[in-house]
Amino acid sequence: MSNRPFTAKFPKNPENGDEVYIRGKLLDDAKSFSVNFCLPRPPQVMQHQTPSYIAYHFKTIYDGNDESRVVQNWKNVHWQQEQVYANHWHMDRSKTFRMIFRLHEDSIKMFLNSVDHPPEYEFMVQLPLDQIESIELWDDVEAVEEISFRYDNKNGTS
Repeated sequence: MSNRPFTAKFPKNPENGDEVYIRGKLLDDAKSFSVNFCLPRPPQVMQHQTPSYIAYHFKTIYDGNDESRVVQNWKNVHWQQEQVYANHWHMDRSKTFRMIFRLHEDSIKMFLNSVDHPPEYEFMVQLPLDQIESIELWDDVEAVEEISFRYDNKNGTS
């Protein structure tokens, strides 16, 4: 599926406490994989081009020899400072992954499998949460099995 990107639009504007659940499978020899929380593309930016505004970029890079890392950053026309961490969420590329992103007004938290434990990763967001329009999956994804948008009904919206 190396066509970039796989895009899923949010059914409504995300709010504090909402979650995105992603289940998928990478290529067995995957080199990288990214999840991007994107704001609307300006009219001059084509679908196959990198969006101008990405509130959150979560990328896993597999360097071989069981070494890999996670890169988090964001884009406001230009890519901003990267935060690099050891990958401790997905080592075996032959296995299906399940990840949950919980959206907060000031941060996005990434959880592995469930949210009943502390997050694996956390990133302070710089762009408005309610302007996020879509999720894009980039790079070495073999299959997207499920993307679910889970809304926090305590927000008072119906």
